[in-house]
Amino acid sequence: MFHRPTTAALGLAAVLLWPRPGAAQPSSELTLEEVLALARQRAPALLEAAGRVAEARGPVAGASPLLNGNPTLEVEAGPRTLATGERAPDVSVGLTQPVELGGKRGARLEAARAGLARETAHQRDTERRVLGEVAGTFLRALHARERLRLAREAEAAARDVSQSTQRRFEAGDVPVVDVNVARVALARARADAASAEGDEAALLGELSGLLGLSAEAPLGVRGDLSALASRSEELPPTPSERPDITALEAELEEAKAEQRLGEGSAWPDLNVGVRYEQEGDERVLLGALGVSLPLFARGQSARVTGEARVRRLQQALEAARRTQSVQVRAALARYHKDREAVELLEREALPLLADNEQLARKSYEAGEMGLAEFLIVRRDVLEARADYLTRLLQASLSRVQLAVQAGVLR
Repeated sequence: MFHRPTTAALGLAAVLLWPRPGAAQPSSELTLEEVLALARQRAPALLEAAGRVAEARGPVAGASPLLNGNPTLEVEAGPRTLATGERAPDVSVGLTQPVELGGKRGARLEAARAGLARETAHQRDTERRVLGEVAGTFLRALHARERLRLAREAEAAARDVSQSTQRRFEAGDVPVVDVNVARVALARARADAASAEGDEAALLGELSGLLGLSAEAPLGVRGDLSALASRSEELPPTPSERPDITALEAELEEAKAEQRLGEGSAWPDLNVGVRYEQEGDERVLLGALGVSLPLFARGQSARVTGEARVRRLQQALEAARRTQSVQVRAALARYHKDREAVELLEREALPLLADNEQLARKSYEAGEMGLAEFLIVRRDVLEARADYLTRLLQASLSRVQLAVQAGVLR
């Protein structure tokens, strides 16, 4: 069980300008949960998956009628010349309806329903994967923004040191080399800040693409990376099967139904109908019954392909179930270790950083420490803070990966 860190939380935020027709474009600040909700509504991959589900309803509608084929109406009419030389009307009207035997309709309907269930499961699995990608990109954007804040603080501190060193040089307390070293440190700090701005902009653009937003809609980030890293998902004692496994189960049922459809092709089909004929003054009403003879086409292809497909999917389903258990266990172990690393830094490193930088600054200003030594201490402090941010990001990503593997990311 993890405890929330007692150190100051790291503030991070996502700001989105949501376009509204006919109105100004006010910015909206979105939390991680709001970004995930927006992804469910707008993510291109999820919209495509929803379209595939809608398409899969077509075969179900086609297989639902009681009879697969439509009745056939035949009309024949013409004059008949009798032996006496007289002409009489000759009319024949027939109505036939094909009727399938061997359970072919039921197998076709089961296959269509299983196909719909498969696409529905694929939709949920696509949502699981897309939300995991969106959450990961969101967390990286939070990390980039906090790294930018740290880089700007370092730039401000380097500017103060550069100005202080210039004043001390003018007072004759330090050599010119210290001024040059301070200026180099300031230039490096400014370069780090510019690079951090680029990283943030790139990640925000990537997030906009995942959310299906236009390039003109500015996007920012907001949130508490430390809280997101420490928040744990509620994993059930016995994790339910993920949607990708449910999709394999549905595909297996579809293959079995198609195999039964092939087996049903060995049964004959019937043509049932009625026929009315009129020849001159004579009228007759006849019943009609036709039977197809499945002597050659007996569903061989569907049966052989169906058997192979069923065996393949059974093996794939067993492997997927084993893989899910392994993936969840590995993701849980990774998350525990990443949280352990974060807590170690919070407990043993972070409380010393501020003291180290403050003591080094006082020693430098008092002339007890050279500029090079002071810059080394300050660089070590900055690297430790950056490392802590990276550890927070890794723990947050591990938590998301655990939720994705367990199928509980909502």
